[in-house]
Amino acid sequence: MPLFDAYLFVDWSAAGRPGPRRSRSDQIWIGERTRGGERTSETYCRTRHQALLHLVDRLRAHGTAARRVLLGCDFAYGYPAGFAAALGLEDDVPPWRAIWRDIGRRITDSENNANNRFEVAGALNVDVRADGQPGPFWGRPERRDVAGLPRTSPGYPCPTARGPCLTKYRLTELRAGPRICSPWQTCHTGSVGGQSLTGIPRLAGLRDHPELTAWSAVWPFETGFTPTPSPAAGPFFVHAEIWPSIARQCVVELTRARPGLIKDQAQVRVLCAWAERLDRADELGPFFATPAALTADAVRTCITEEGWILGVH
Repeated sequence: MPLFDAYLFVDWSAAGRPGPRRSRSDQIWIGERTRGGERTSETYCRTRHQALLHLVDRLRAHGTAARRVLLGCDFAYGYPAGFAAALGLEDDVPPWRAIWRDIGRRITDSENNANNRFEVAGALNVDVRADGQPGPFWGRPERRDVAGLPRTSPGYPCPTARGPCLTKYRLTELRAGPRICSPWQTCHTGSVGGQSLTGIPRLAGLRDHPELTAWSAVWPFETGFTPTPSPAAGPFFVHAEIWPSIARQCVVELTRARPGLIKDQAQVRVLCAWAERLDRADELGPFFATPAALTADAVRTCITEEGWILGVH
């Protein structure tokens, strides 16, 4: 039995200004496909504010139609274990939620995309370290000085003032392989850190939207690892972290066949088709189940703090 009735995938951007009016790469693209539908629609968004409004509108529509929706964004939903403790965050909520809440308090992100992601990364470094050394966040524009944020990698494990040393990668990134970047890297080719710092507050706003929250859950933080993260009938929305490289070869083939297709547009189109094809064949469930060879402690770490990337085995 299929798990979902619709699929939404988001190629995120941490850009500091609105994208051009004419659609292009390295901006936000949202792909959407209904199970059994003939095609995937792709929406280009010039700002994160516009993207959030679009996603709220689409989830409202799917909720009204009692659909179960898989919604994935391509940034890290969590950080290596120990980050919440290193920051001394309150423990009234799980570590992943405490980090989401803390980042949400720090980030300013206007309707025109102006944001303080590099300054927040630097401030987090200062709060984590007691010795004045850089890290764990790193990466900034070459001609821009940011207090507390080094331009190059500080080296890992990264010691902290409150005890836990922070690793470079989460368990899921270690499993994904060498092509993936660390969530601590906030700038330069392939980096995901800036997208996470700007994306997590928007994702939290979507998850906790008063019209949507009763139907929403974040995998695996709130669902646990399970082959059935959605109920038998909707409305219900599962939020899952994605990495477009899980379907990299399909994207390459599509852009070769359609030379004018923008890469980011191709990625969300392919991911929607990938998820729908697996779901139609009852083969999507195993991607939500407990990853192979994880110890009980590792499973607990992923569910309470680090998260996992959908499609990484």
